[in-house]
Amino acid sequence: MKLINKFLNLLKYDSMKLPLDFNKSDYLELHPDVRSAGIDPKKHYLKFGIKENRQYKINPFYEESTKNDISNLLAKYNNSRPYQKNSFDLFQGSWSTRFKDEKGNFLTNCTFDGTNDSRLEWLFEKINLDNLKVLELGPLEGAHTLMMESKGANVTAIEANIGAFMRCLVVKNQFNLKSNFLLGDFNKMSLASDEYDLVLAFGVLYHMVNPVELLKKISVTSRKLFLWTHYFEENLELWNSKLKKQLEQKKWDYRNPEIYQFDNCPIRIIKQKYGHELGWSGFCGGLDNYSYWIVKEDLLELLKRLGYKKIQISFDSVTHQNGPAFCVFAEK
Repeated sequence: MKLINKFLNLLKYDSMKLPLDFNKSDYLELHPDVRSAGIDPKKHYLKFGIKENRQYKINPFYEESTKNDISNLLAKYNNSRPYQKNSFDLFQGSWSTRFKDEKGNFLTNCTFDGTNDSRLEWLFEKINLDNLKVLELGPLEGAHTLMMESKGANVTAIEANIGAFMRCLVVKNQFNLKSNFLLGDFNKMSLASDEYDLVLAFGVLYHMVNPVELLKKISVTSRKLFLWTHYFEENLELWNSKLKKQLEQKKWDYRNPEIYQFDNCPIRIIKQKYGHELGWSGFCGGLDNYSYWIVKEDLLELLKRLGYKKIQISFDSVTHQNGPAFCVFAEK
């Protein structure tokens, strides 16, 4: 009888602790270490997940929606004194970029100083943006848009992530930007030949399910391309040591590279899974729960075969905290 009571009390305790919207498949997707260990997701969450403050459900804004209906979240009022920071505070906890008002007061509490990015400053040394027509893919929160507009560029920025798009509009309003922000998947755009003077894809390529196709499309619409992207470095010993565990847990499926044939040239692409990143409200990755990274040498060869004759590289960091990355400015 004591054993039965103990069992019933345990069930009662478990049901009290386990959230009603707990999703087993989401939990395993968010935490590859749990999947690899073969542990029951409910038991793991109850024993470890709660204490470790682990996400147990994928951010609903990430999931595909045909309605994009967020009216229930927006049908509220703000009764505080009108103030510039109020609109930024709507997305508190989701911002990635540090912004300040004209008096130097912080509008967001972040470390990434995107409006003073040295990688963009390097680009400005290579090209005069005054009155150029620029297509920016994945503006995140508009910091680079702001930098380019300050140099005279006419920017069209396309963002698929709803939260990021709305944060871009907050920034547009704050800094009176003339740039045009569009919501949607740029992979589905029809781009005319030489339609833009420059395409900027900053933190975008490695989020793509088909990065080669995106580069092919870009190469048609512009003769100049600026990338900052992660790439896959085959020598794992060169990687940041803090990523060793994720490599072991097969976040990157480097043992099974896939081959994309382009112009009789094999382009190796490595599948990576986002895992626990999907649980963050500020997640701004790709539209799927995985993407492909291109092997570095193959990426450079692909750019050459797409007609980019002049390729300049900077900020090449194989020990980047999130994986090897570099900047590329390519011209035809």
